[in-house]
Amino acid sequence: MVGEKQKEMRRGKANIKGGKCRHPERSEGTQRCPPERQSRAGFMPQHDSYLVLVTLFIFIFTQNISAQNNVIDTAQYPFINFAANKFYVPQKFTLLPVFRSFEQLLKKGDNKVNIVQIGDSHIQADIFSDRFRKRVQEFFPGGNGGRGFIFPYTIAHTNNPYNYKVEYTGKWKSCRNVEWNKTCPLGLAGISVTTYDSIVTITISQPAYAGQRYDCTRVRIFYDETDTSHTFEMLNPAADNVFDIKDEPGIHQWDIKEATNVVSFSISRKSDCNTPFTLYGLTFETRDPGIVYHAIGVNGAEVLSYLRCDLMSKQLRALQPDLVILSLGTNDAFAPNFDSTFFHNNYVKLIDALRAENPDVPILLTTPGDCYFHKKVNAYEEIAARVMVRIGTEKNCAVWDFYKVMGGYGSIANWSGAGLTQRDKVHLSNDGYKVQGDLLYEAFIDAYDNYLNRKK
Repeated sequence: MVGEKQKEMRRGKANIKGGKCRHPERSEGTQRCPPERQSRAGFMPQHDSYLVLVTLFIFIFTQNISAQNNVIDTAQYPFINFAANKFYVPQKFTLLPVFRSFEQLLKKGDNKVNIVQIGDSHIQADIFSDRFRKRVQEFFPGGNGGRGFIFPYTIAHTNNPYNYKVEYTGKWKSCRNVEWNKTCPLGLAGISVTTYDSIVTITISQPAYAGQRYDCTRVRIFYDETDTSHTFEMLNPAADNVFDIKDEPGIHQWDIKEATNVVSFSISRKSDCNTPFTLYGLTFETRDPGIVYHAIGVNGAEVLSYLRCDLMSKQLRALQPDLVILSLGTNDAFAPNFDSTFFHNNYVKLIDALRAENPDVPILLTTPGDCYFHKKVNAYEEIAARVMVRIGTEKNCAVWDFYKVMGGYGSIANWSGAGLTQRDKVHLSNDGYKVQGDLLYEAFIDAYDNYLNRKK
């Protein structure tokens, strides 16, 4: 049994005693190690104290950690089905690649682990996904590998995640995968913005929040791969802080010398021709090892919405995903006459489309939760959840049955009574999404623990 002190470390309350850097969940006035202090050859600076800490972490993580993964007070939420909070894995090899990547990151500290979550409004807000991002990055010492894929939702006049700010110039038109009256190219984000202006600027700032700071040393812009009419210029940081620029069809990349949390750039048309520029998204990363959690969501999206995104699988490949999490189904089950066969077939098509260019990537399906539709509990959500469990077996995808974890049919009333939902009883409150993120984290760590136990 791991001791209480080790439990504290496991829950993210330990700090590095030998230096100035402390854990992100630190008291005020302490300093967190910026990403660029991490060694290029290794995971972090090789101080003796850090080596001792890494050795201790390796020992702890190779023991049974299931008793240490609880971050939720179960007594506070008696209506949650904690016994059901686990991954249903059809084969023992289903999640093997991602867990091997996690283990390599822990033991050697020489790789990136990329997790990509795709969903609807529950993900666009980036509260649930951000909670899981923060938890899983803190799972490892120095595990912050960068913010990952983002979309400047502000330009599209829709709600932007709270953890980064977007400023821009120019006139833009947006297109979302839920707008069936529009025909437009769409990529991984499920949303795009297009401008005909000769020059525009975009600024993304990522202030520190909740003890977490996302500096970056690598920026990538995803755009129309047939576009040869536009150029890019980094405005902040200054050009002399950019040491490498790479271009490939549809992706422009800057590598920056010193880490920054504010990036500003311009997009200029080369000639007088009226060629539009279409933006599909950006990534903010570091060149150091760590975990990168990419969250992608569109309000109102259904499974069928993402089947419209022709560039999705190819752009997903550029992120080199170790795990893809699909969190769809809520809006599909809002149909007045929900067709479970239609839903099943579309979900299978989406999985096949993602695997077309990412054949070996593990996929985790998260079922929709219990919720209201027209002021009544929507029984179709349960049917959608059961279909997704069946798809998991058919397509060798792991499944996290959030519907069952919530408590099943009618459990939304208990969540609402505890202040964990918004008034519509469809969306969760900030606290509710954080509980959901913690539950997913606990299920993930439990599955990782099972992986370690099988190796003993």
